[in-house]
Amino acid sequence: MIDGYKIIKTPNFVDDRGGVAFVEFGKDLPFVVKRVYWLYDFKKNRGAHAHKELQQFLFCPHGSLEVILDDGLMRESIILDSPDKGILITKPLWRDIVNYQNNPQLIVLASDIYKEEDYIKSYEEFKRWKSNS
Repeated sequence: MIDGYKIIKTPNFVDDRGGVAFVEFGKDLPFVVKRVYWLYDFKKNRGAHAHKELQQFLFCPHGSLEVILDDGLMRESIILDSPDKGILITKPLWRDIVNYQNNPQLIVLASDIYKEEDYIKSYEEFKRWKSNS
């Protein structure tokens, strides 16, 4: 298993009214959320980047998709297909988001506001950056 992420199974309560799942800041997430964004109506694969500092929690409350995480040496694939399962990414990992089914929506809770300089958008640059850091 590569270092820098963990799968979080969030509390999930279901009754005759429906279900609710949640995360708690300071308990489930090691950062204060400064940005929330969501991806939907997927037309092509997404991701294809890494972050130098940003931490994220990704979850898919509807549909399913595959998140491929890569530390520059090894790759791991995680299927997000349930509203009570998410991925906490705490270290720089390359990520690709692929294999969409059933009109998924991906919600991302981020540890900081958008900063272009935090992105690494070339896989070769990511591998060089990782070997130098």
